[in-house]
Amino acid sequence: MIAHIEGILDSRSDESIVIDVNGVGYEIFIPSHLFEQLPEEGSRCKIFVHTHFREEDGFTLYGFTALEDKEFFQLLIKTVSGIGPKVALSIMSSISVPDLAEAIVSEDLKTLTRVNGIGKKTAQRLIVELKDKVAEMCLLKHEKRLKADDVSDDAIDALIALGYSRQVATSAVLKGRETFAAMPKVEDLIKVSLRYL
Repeated sequence: MIAHIEGILDSRSDESIVIDVNGVGYEIFIPSHLFEQLPEEGSRCKIFVHTHFREEDGFTLYGFTALEDKEFFQLLIKTVSGIGPKVALSIMSSISVPDLAEAIVSEDLKTLTRVNGIGKKTAQRLIVELKDKVAEMCLLKHEKRLKADDVSDDAIDALIALGYSRQVATSAVLKGRETFAAMPKVEDLIKVSLRYL
C-alpha cells in the first residue's frame, strides 16, 4: 500500500492533482481546501496517500498534506457505515479536521448537519460511532504537545489523582498552560487548570 508520494506537482484540476514521480504521473483526489496549501505547478511536494480499491474502478488515490488529515479520512471510511471515500472527501472539503473533531466530541448536530454530505442521521452516526475514537485522537495530539513539558505532566497527574479522567485532565491543563507566557510552577498550573474542569 502507498503511504505517501513525493514528486513534482505536474497539474491540478477541480478535484485532483497529478504528481510526477520519475516520469510516472499519479492522479490523487484531494479535499478542495488543500489546493491553497499546495505549491506552484512544477514544484516538489509530498502528499500522504490513502489507496482505495474497487473492482469496477481499480485503484484510486486520496491525498492529504497532513498525516492527521489522512488518519481522520481513514477513520471516517473504516468506522462509519454509509460513508465511503467520496463522501468522506466531500465532508473534509467542507470543514477542517479540528472543527469536525470538535463537533463530533461535543455532539454538535447543528454544525455537523451544515456540512456537505451529512444529514441528521449521518451526523448522529458520526457521534455514536466516532466520539470516543476522536476524543482519543485529540487526547494523543494534546499529550504530544505537552510531552516535553514536565510541569504539564505533573499537573495532569495531580488532576488524575483528584479523580479526573486523563482526557479531561489533559484538556484542562492544555487550556491552563496557554494562559501562561512563561513556564509556570506546577501548583500555579494546577490552580488555573481547575477552572477549566
